[in-house]
Order: sequence, then C-alpha cells, then structure tokens
Amino acid sequence: MNDRPADGNDGSLDELDRRIIGALLAHPRATHAQIGEAVFTSEATVSRRIPRLLRAGGVRVIGVMDGEATRRARSLFVRLRCRPDAASRSAEHLARWRECGSVKLLTGSVDCLAELSYTSNQHLLQLMSEQLPGLDGVLAVWSNQVIRRFSTPHNWSPQLLPPEAVDRLRAQRVDHWDEQPPAGPPPRLSPLDEAIVAQLAVDGRQGWQQVAEGCGVSAATVRRRAEAMMTAGVLRMRTVVEPSVVGLAVNAFVCLSVNPTQLGQAGELLAGHPAVLMIAATTGDRNLCGEIALESDAALYEFLSGTIGGLPGLQHADVAVALRSVKRAGLVLPLTERPPPR
Repeated sequence: MNDRPADGNDGSLDELDRRIIGALLAHPRATHAQIGEAVFTSEATVSRRIPRLLRAGGVRVIGVMDGEATRRARSLFVRLRCRPDAASRSAEHLARWRECGSVKLLTGSVDCLAELSYTSNQHLLQLMSEQLPGLDGVLAVWSNQVIRRFSTPHNWSPQLLPPEAVDRLRAQRVDHWDEQPPAGPPPRLSPLDEAIVAQLAVDGRQGWQQVAEGCGVSAATVRRRAEAMMTAGVLRMRTVVEPSVVGLAVNAFVCLSVNPTQLGQAGELLAGHPAVLMIAATTGDRNLCGEIALESDAALYEFLSGTIGGLPGLQHADVAVALRSVKRAGLVLPLTERPPPR
C-alpha cells in the first residue's frame, strides 16, 4: 500500500489510516508492532503514519483521571435552549469553563449541550443557580446527573477493525477500557502520581522515559506508578476522534425515558452498539442519555427505528443532531479541526 502522508484534517484518510485509528481506539498506548499486526502492515509504516495522524489534529491520545474511581468529581449533562442569536456564543462561553469537558451546538428541541463535572453539591449549586443562569441568551436549562455509565468513549469501537482484532488489542491493555464500578475506598494519589497523569493528559503516547524527564524521576518508577494507577482504574487512556474524521457524518445526542425496571437492560443493549460513543443512566426528565455517531441520515433512521425503537421499556425519545462540536475531551476545537466527512 502506498504510504502517502495522512492528513486527518481534510477528510483524506485512506483505509489504512482508518484501521490504525481503530487500533488506537482499541488500545491507545499499543506499540507500533502491536498495531502493525492488527492492521496487517509493517511496524515501520505504523511508525510513520501515527505521528502524521496526531499532528493533523483529528486524532489525539490522552490519559484521563477517572473522577468516579477517585471520588473527586461527578458528571452532569446540561441542555440549553437559547435565543437564536445566542446559542453559538453560549456554547463558546461554556467551552472556556474548566468544569466543561465537552460542548456541542445542536438542532432539535435544544440548542446546546454540555457535559460538566462538579466536585460537591455546593459546587453544583453554584453552577446551576449562578453560572448557568448568568449566560447571556439562555432561555431554559435542563440538567441530568450521571448516576451509572454503561459505556464511555474509552470503549467506543466504530467497526474500523474486525472484532477479533479489537479483542486482541484490548486484551493487551493495562488500563480499564470497559466500565467497572469502583470497588473499595478511592486510592490515595501522591504528587508524583498527579504529575504523571498531568503529563499523559497532554500526550498519552509519550514514552516512559519522556514522562520521567518531565517528572524528574526514573522511567522505571514512572511506569510502575502509572501501571498501578491503570490497574486500579484511576488512570485511563483514551483515543479522542471527532466522528466525522472517520466518515461518521451524523453525530447526535439522545435523551430517553425508559421504564426504571428495564433501565439497566436498555443501557447494556445500547452500550454494545458500535454507533454509541457513550450511554449513561441519569436523573432528571430523562433517565438514559448518550452520544451516537453514524455515517448518514439513513443510518440514523435505521438506528432510531430499529435499535432505539426496540429498546425494552422505552417510553419517550428525544434526538438532537450536532451541528458542531465546540469542545471534546477537554479541548476546545478550532474550526480547522472540524473536518467535513470524506
């Protein structure tokens, strides 16, 4: 295969690029050799392709401290209805908040959606009673607190690789790719642990020696501490990909009402679908909320009529299609990094 430069910014990814991204989604810190074996190409080719994909900006690998495992933070989905002239401004304003992990402009019953993290009830009260109402042009606010995650972008697998290749890569991971409720008290993290997480939050594919140089300790110490945090579920690795980069042009947020006795069953069914980036049980006016990505409106119709329509206990469904991702996984996205589908 011609190893031409890959450009994740203009939608010009070829099939090998897509398979490499699929491998990174399955195992963000996989070695070049492991990825080469999974995508049927040479280690040298992978070593050329990955830096190009990462430099283009459409793909990045980060380390994430799990707020649930550490008991440091909880999550909340906020949906805003805005004046027609204020939605974009409100979304950009929200994106600058440190509490905001992601924010989208939507079309449908709401204009803007954000995922916020909060550290205490007092913090949540401040967000809901002071900061959100203070946004210019906001007409109404709905909030849904996350109480159980069935899937997250850590285990998103949009069929870029065969299932057996995904399974092999996942089996080689030290960190948790699936959703496991935390067991026991939260682990106590040292200043070194915090420094390691901060380094990997910037670049999750750094070598241990590079991380060690930033932390002022040996590579062996860094690796031991990082892998201990991964095993405990505290440090999780994630490949962040805007869906349109891999040809999934339709990105949407679904808010469902499901009979509480069948909520778990419905959540698990959606968690196993390749179109679902994340799905969570929530409080509020809707009790099952999540993000989906598909290749076309026709595929969205099939997903809604077949998958959503067939959920046990479904009572109501709202679907809002994303017009623009303003922020994803803690990074504000420049317009040049929001590519059209190929």
